[in-house]
Amino acid sequence: MSAFRRIFKAIDPRPDKHLKDKAIAVGLALLVWVAVNVEEAVPEIFDPVPVVLENLPSDLAIAGDYTQTISVRARGSQRDLGNLTQGRLSPRIDLSAASGGENVFQILPENLNVPSGVQIERIDPAEITIVLEDSLEKDVVISPVTSGEPAAGYEIVGWSTEPEMTRISGPRSVVEAVERIETSTVDVRGRSESFTQVVTLLSGNTLLELREGREVNLQVDILEQPVTIEFEEVPVEVISAQYQVAVNPDHLLVFLRGPPSLLEQIDGEMLRLVIDAAELTPQAEDYLIAPSIDFVQEGFGELIELVTTYPQRQINVHVFDQRAR
Repeated sequence: MSAFRRIFKAIDPRPDKHLKDKAIAVGLALLVWVAVNVEEAVPEIFDPVPVVLENLPSDLAIAGDYTQTISVRARGSQRDLGNLTQGRLSPRIDLSAASGGENVFQILPENLNVPSGVQIERIDPAEITIVLEDSLEKDVVISPVTSGEPAAGYEIVGWSTEPEMTRISGPRSVVEAVERIETSTVDVRGRSESFTQVVTLLSGNTLLELREGREVNLQVDILEQPVTIEFEEVPVEVISAQYQVAVNPDHLLVFLRGPPSLLEQIDGEMLRLVIDAAELTPQAEDYLIAPSIDFVQEGFGELIELVTTYPQRQINVHVFDQRAR
């Protein structure tokens, strides 16, 4: 029994009746099936297709630019081509057997993961050169980058990062040339107080790798711009004297430099000039000693600087051959 007759009998136990009509119906059904399931092969270009590098030896690093994407021309049915993605087409290059210097890798159609009904017609470029070099790691300082100016009357007096250094790795020739890693730009415009901010480290070179993460804490110290103020008749006091001591002059005009808000809080009772006489012994000639500034209130000495004293910076200190009382 022919195939048609078996089909007809399965459909109708009396296949000889209206045989011609039934044959036409089956033929039309077959044509519809073919039209649905058999599509004409068409070309399509996939661009860019990323190249994936794998198994780079730990003692080597990529030392130069290389072709990171390719263009692929494929031919197949619309259905098969529609299921393709650039990631699926990506060639995977195994670097496990690579060595220092130039390494050339061919990209063949069989390196691409495509369905059996898809034909690869062109790969551009068909080969990739990758230059490798001995890798190196080292620690470098972190250098903050700021923009803008603080509020009027204020200035940046310092900064610090936590951590202070970061570890980088990459090809030896590149790593050896790096002395610092900069941060993302921090805007200090209009600020009048110190602040802390999380910033991002920028390697500045795609061949460098930041081994300890890309974020650090940045502390920016902002204070008032210092001014210089004079204080009249500041007394000179001798401390820790083992012998009787006389100073000349015993009062001086003092010039202090620091934040205006702090200087405005200083009065005569808070301020004195001090000479430490603990190591001074009697002698015929006077000692010439520059007194230091002393504040009654703690913390002022860290932010306020003694500029000079008038009429002289060093004063005469005479030590008598008599024990101090």
